[in-house]
Amino acid sequence: MLELVLGLSSVLASGVVMAWARARANTLEVVDLRAEAPASKRQVRKATVDAVVLHQTGFSRGLDPIRYRKVTAHFVVLPDGTVVQLHPVSARLSASNGFNSRSVAVEFVGNFRSVQGGWWKPEKYGRNTPSAAQIRAGRQLLRELQRVGVRYVFAHRQSLETRGNDPGPEIWHAVGQWAVTALGMSDGGPGYAVGTGAPIPDAWRRAPTLA
Repeated sequence: MLELVLGLSSVLASGVVMAWARARANTLEVVDLRAEAPASKRQVRKATVDAVVLHQTGFSRGLDPIRYRKVTAHFVVLPDGTVVQLHPVSARLSASNGFNSRSVAVEFVGNFRSVQGGWWKPEKYGRNTPSAAQIRAGRQLLRELQRVGVRYVFAHRQSLETRGNDPGPEIWHAVGQWAVTALGMSDGGPGYAVGTGAPIPDAWRRAPTLA
């Protein structure tokens, strides 16, 4: 379990286990909902975990962690910077297509823009922008995952072309590309994709200038 590896202590608050970790100058707050998330989503993992895959949920249900318990991801990062753990890192999830066997799935809550500046069905799912707290928490989570063996950071689009804006230029540049530059993680390099995936666009690697 990631919490134990990171040396987090747990306290019971309102029926939810709250785990806290301090690393460098940042504090990472992790709400542990593994007991509330559907165990039926978990499969036996046979491969070594060496990658994290970044996603956007494409919607927001507010800041109540329990409302995300059915999301298929190991971690969900809320707009206020809270990180919710739904499944053990040791479990394989059907979350990231060709990366499933080796990866940890991280969902950032929000319906984020594409390079063209548009949102997916904004009248239904809203128009969101990643918050500073969300970006800080995502970066800190990747730091912690690196400490337990994660060396690669991928975008969901790299394993499924139809997820072309997943996680989108804002999350990728602020968290994914940051991990490549600051942490030395690899995204496979220009042109890298698996299965039916599509490479990371060059525009995502630069600070996003959205139409």
